[in-house]
Amino acid sequence: MNKIFGKFNDKEVILTTLKDGNTSVSIMNWGAAIQNWKVDKSQNSVVLGFEDFELYPKFSPYFGSIVGRVINRIDKGKFELNNIKYQLDINRPPNHLHGGESGFGKLIWDFETNEGHNSVTYFINSCDGEGGYPGEVNAKVKYILKEKRLTIEMSAKVDKETPINMGQHNYFNLCSPFEEKYNICNHLLYLDSKSYTQTDKNLIPTGKIILAQNSEMDFFNKKKIGKIKLDDNYVLEEKNHLVRPAAELFNPVSNLKLKLWTDQPGIQVYNASSLNLAPKGLNGLSYGNFSGICLEDQKFPDSVNNLDFPSIISSPEKPYFHKTIIEIS
Repeated sequence: MNKIFGKFNDKEVILTTLKDGNTSVSIMNWGAAIQNWKVDKSQNSVVLGFEDFELYPKFSPYFGSIVGRVINRIDKGKFELNNIKYQLDINRPPNHLHGGESGFGKLIWDFETNEGHNSVTYFINSCDGEGGYPGEVNAKVKYILKEKRLTIEMSAKVDKETPINMGQHNYFNLCSPFEEKYNICNHLLYLDSKSYTQTDKNLIPTGKIILAQNSEMDFFNKKKIGKIKLDDNYVLEEKNHLVRPAAELFNPVSNLKLKLWTDQPGIQVYNASSLNLAPKGLNGLSYGNFSGICLEDQKFPDSVNNLDFPSIISSPEKPYFHKTIIEIS
């Protein structure tokens, strides 16, 4: 089901809703972003978002967006590839974040729906030099809903070597409408990870991998998130987590549980510790500190400047592909 949700730069923003049983996921062609996700009519949305599109360009911290060309940070927006130095947009001084000012999460995508497969596919073209990146990129994102499970397939073809590291940027919250506090502090989090990438004061990796075991950063043993400030890339134990979950989130009050599978080697965990938005969100909720948690499966941040990290360089011979599966029940 498609409906007009608003306008952006004189282009229509279209909201497409996929439904299967009690689960419905609404996605818009601005940022190929998930705007709403409900697992039961009596529950809140399990993601953060806005009822009105006009609030997104001004206030959204990438709510539900597909971000790229490169998710996360690149140190000072600089990297070198094939002996050529590149300077990207600096949109989060002193660094480049989530693809910069012309990143995928802030643009209108073309799309097509397939009712037979209960899916919607988004397409976008990024020209050579856009945002400072080399090469032309034709990117695609496909959402498929089957029962309570949403599969997200991200892919890209390029005409020459260039960094690609796309990712979903949903803010999850499994609170019921009856809970006094709308935050994720009492949610239980499990990560199939025993280490994370150390960062400097600007959240740029130093290149070191730090053991998390028996520290406040340790979520290998499932525990309450609490009020720890998280914006860290966890190194997954397995190279491919499409068989067993890479992350699980559980709210014992609502009894809702999220499982995430991925073919990527890392997950950036961000728990919105400083979020404080003036406008109301979905269901009239206020989005303050710790209102949501992002589980951004990805290759590691600033990989273009760390040769020991998994490479994010795609080429005509090596197109980009990334698969994420999220189940909430």
